[in-house]
Amino acid sequence: MGMIPSGLGKEVLARFNELKDDVKKPITIYTEPQKEDCPNCYHDSTGLSTNHFNSSFVSDVQIFGTTYSPQPFTRGRCPVCAGSGYIEFETSTIIHAIVRWNPPAEMERGDMVAMPAGLEGKNVCRIKAAKCYYGVVRDSVKAVINGVEGVLYLPPAIRSIADVDVLFTAFFVASEIGNSVRDG
Repeated sequence: MGMIPSGLGKEVLARFNELKDDVKKPITIYTEPQKEDCPNCYHDSTGLSTNHFNSSFVSDVQIFGTTYSPQPFTRGRCPVCAGSGYIEFETSTIIHAIVRWNPPAEMERGDMVAMPAGLEGKNVCRIKAAKCYYGVVRDSVKAVINGVEGVLYLPPAIRSIADVDVLFTAFFVASEIGNSVRDG
């Protein structure tokens, strides 16, 4: 049994959700892209296109919601996959979270990164979001927060009040140079 009664925990959760709705910001979370072999060309043993038309591809096929028709070619790269040998589909999810750039606790760690002009502190972003997005953030490849691209820096951690899982906290570090990371 926790120190806080479960009824109080549920009341705190309700009030937190009201506050969160007022201050949350949209964040785009990208997960690992899905890949499918290109039907328009042959592939070598590594999966790359040989840039030769696959003559057995005669009717339209739908991949990731897009219809592909045979596009014969005699030289150059495959016009469907541009010579990669596969069709890629990037998935993203927009979540809403409380965002804080460079929170004091993370700045105390002294994490530094080597830049051409010398050492510079990392731009760390802490997000707090509803627990339903935990898996999406945990499995993310990158995120766009306030227009700045970042990668997961510390894995997400669930936060609870009494016996109620309220939210999770995760940390991202900016992977782009030159964009403002100010809260706003």
